[in-house]
Amino acid sequence: MGMSMLTPLPLADRYARFRDAIFSGIEEPSPEFKLPESLSELDLQSLWFAGDFGREFTSNDGKPVKIIDFGIWNSGAGPDFMDCTVEIDGRQEHGEIELDPDARDWERHCHGANPEYRRVVLHVFLQAPEQRFFTRTVEHKEVTQIQISTTMLAQDARPNRSQAAAKLGRCSTPLREMEDSRIESILESAAHYRLERKSKRLHRAVVAHGREQAIYQALAQTLGYRNNQQAFLLMCQRQPVKLLKKRPHSEREALLFGISGFMENIRFEDTQPATRHYLRQLWQDWWRLRDDCQRWLTTAQLPHWKLAATRPGNHPQRRLGALTAMLGIWDSIAGPLMDASRWSQPSWKAVLLALRHDYWANHYTLVAEAATKPISLIGESRVQEMLANVVYPLLMPERTRLWAEYLELPAMLDNQKLRRAALRLFGDHPHNAQFQKKLHHQQGLLQLYEDFCLEDDSACATCPFPERLKEWR
Repeated sequence: MGMSMLTPLPLADRYARFRDAIFSGIEEPSPEFKLPESLSELDLQSLWFAGDFGREFTSNDGKPVKIIDFGIWNSGAGPDFMDCTVEIDGRQEHGEIELDPDARDWERHCHGANPEYRRVVLHVFLQAPEQRFFTRTVEHKEVTQIQISTTMLAQDARPNRSQAAAKLGRCSTPLREMEDSRIESILESAAHYRLERKSKRLHRAVVAHGREQAIYQALAQTLGYRNNQQAFLLMCQRQPVKLLKKRPHSEREALLFGISGFMENIRFEDTQPATRHYLRQLWQDWWRLRDDCQRWLTTAQLPHWKLAATRPGNHPQRRLGALTAMLGIWDSIAGPLMDASRWSQPSWKAVLLALRHDYWANHYTLVAEAATKPISLIGESRVQEMLANVVYPLLMPERTRLWAEYLELPAMLDNQKLRRAALRLFGDHPHNAQFQKKLHHQQGLLQLYEDFCLEDDSACATCPFPERLKEWR
């Protein structure tokens, strides 16, 4: 049964029609403001984001530059401002902006060798060396430069570190005036549309690789969080679950940690006794298996693990330990997903929450000291992520009554993107909290944000969403 049969008037189709109908169709100069000596880079970013330096500039090579959309103030790893729109010499570009106190910080911080900075379209800095300094990406693309000055600042400019990462959108006005039931309706429809898209992607993987392998890959990717999903997928592709199931558990664990590259450069003498014991257990099998995996152990072939700004509990080494523990009880995890008639949410969650591992139950990484108390291998928020991105997208077409069960799921932990979406649509209105209580609220908000806010290059000025909202019934 297809997703289009879920409801008499499919919510996903309703949102798709709403969405497709839409898509078918300055500060005054001021006297110098003296910055205090203690002004930090964060303060500098807040002044820029507020527009206190202005919107129109001349680049270091003489081109007119206009900031159309200051984008999103990024508090995580990567460029300082994301999803910006800039007009350079009459040509509009969409990408990121990096703001540094000194032009040389680009190379000092190794941005030129970091792939996360390849979409930077504008490098803004306060100071620069006397000799000409060029900003280039990892692909050797030259980035337009702007040197700002305190003389550009508005007279009443003051840093505001608490400034929202996303500015309030025009859609916030009609949303404030809408009945709660109408807002609930559009969020539910957008969530249904989002779930249907996930379902189609997952079922394409089922057709390509078989149901069990698709489940294995999808669950492993949720353990990678945002930064390491691709690395986990690569490992699952190199060691398919049907081959791992034929091996003893100790070999499965040794193989996965071996091809991850995590064991290659660890000095035994630098580790804690419990870690040395665990590594010896892994190497007892890995030394026999290593030659057959040699082609994957070069620097170019190893998974590209992103460790910056990763919480200790989310470190990929620990997440990989959780995956090996899941393989130890694989039939209990995959079985209910192989046959929709066997599905029971309470039972499935209980299996994952009870997951244990002798080493990873009290270690964050292979080089960290043991934790003072046991740590859950997979917590409530990770189970929710699996339900939202794997379980319900997989089972919904086969058991349509699960939509009602999905609507009752509580909200997961929020993230930076979700906070931006809620701020853009609701600001500080009570709707901000009211419509983030359920998982489908969060999923609907993210879909609206991606479809409208991230597709709009006009700083909200010409986005059609606010006007179209009045047509939603």
